[in-house]
Amino acid sequence: MSATDFRQRLQAGETLYTAWCLLAEPNAAEMLGRQEWDAIVLDCQHGYIDHLDVLRMVTAVHGTDTSVLVRSIPNDEGIIGKALDAGVQGIIAPMINTVEDARWFAQASNYPPVGQRSWGPGRAMAMAGLGKQDFLHGANDLSVAWAMVETADALDNIDAICGVEGINGLFVGPNDLCVSLTNGEHVDPTRDEVKRALDVVLEAAARHGVFPGIFANTPELGREFASRGFVFISGGSDTGMLTSGSASLLSQLKG
Repeated sequence: MSATDFRQRLQAGETLYTAWCLLAEPNAAEMLGRQEWDAIVLDCQHGYIDHLDVLRMVTAVHGTDTSVLVRSIPNDEGIIGKALDAGVQGIIAPMINTVEDARWFAQASNYPPVGQRSWGPGRAMAMAGLGKQDFLHGANDLSVAWAMVETADALDNIDAICGVEGINGLFVGPNDLCVSLTNGEHVDPTRDEVKRALDVVLEAAARHGVFPGIFANTPELGREFASRGFVFISGGSDTGMLTSGSASLLSQLKG
């Protein structure tokens, strides 16, 4: 699979699964890329990854021919532009709660006439194998702009957010969504409030023709989300895999 096929695979109706990187380790990202994940997400919000790490990790993952996306920092246009210039196949923007947030995100992640992304896509253009003019005219269709749904406000504004040109997907953060819906009482993505909210997201995505994605805390939840209609699903983080793998190995060693 070419890394540039990510959006086309979603459009073709595939369900894609992604590993999640919190550690600023190109070698670890490359190792995950050599497994059968459809994509790798580099988490700049809650992970330990900065601008330079993004370039190093994108380069490492692209060497495996696996798609790579970045979860940006709230209200940080710089990391969005740098990640797209590095050739990522998508941006997951946290805390998109209002139509104004969605418009800002669309502006930052798309070239005119859709947005106001600044020109400087050296590596992305080379990865796509396109000249300047062709890249300018085609770049907006090479990546996916995922607006994160993490709050009650985002649910209230879901149709307005989906209706912004340049927003291609909704990506649910079910843990934050639960915290918001329960006013800080719970962080449990299996609660009924969250399940009802997921229906709202899926219905809005279907109405507006955008891709629904979600973070899954466990493989069981991931399978449930896939059966409900989510098409881009996280399957675990590098830190989680390291912790669980270590615990399992140590348990076996000790008998």
